[in-house]
Amino acid sequence: MMKRMSTERITISLPSEVRQAALLVAQSAGVPLSTVVNEAITAWLRTRLVDAWLTDFESNHGAFDEAELQALAAETGVPYLPPRSRSSPA
Repeated sequence: MMKRMSTERITISLPSEVRQAALLVAQSAGVPLSTVVNEAITAWLRTRLVDAWLTDFESNHGAFDEAELQALAAETGVPYLPPRSRSSPA
């Protein structure tokens, strides 16, 4: 059985464009804005966890080379984006 997390009301400041976009997402999904914000922060935290795992993995086994990344992208159906060269615009 999953333990239900308690909630706490907080105040945050967002750029108006981000706030408006998040409100549109919430409205189109039929959920409160807090659900959209919660899901976004949860996804960001999970990404940080994966980043930490990758850093640890690469420190023990070496960095992934481009061929490995291309193969993984093909295997998982995720589009492969090569690294940007330093001369490319940001």
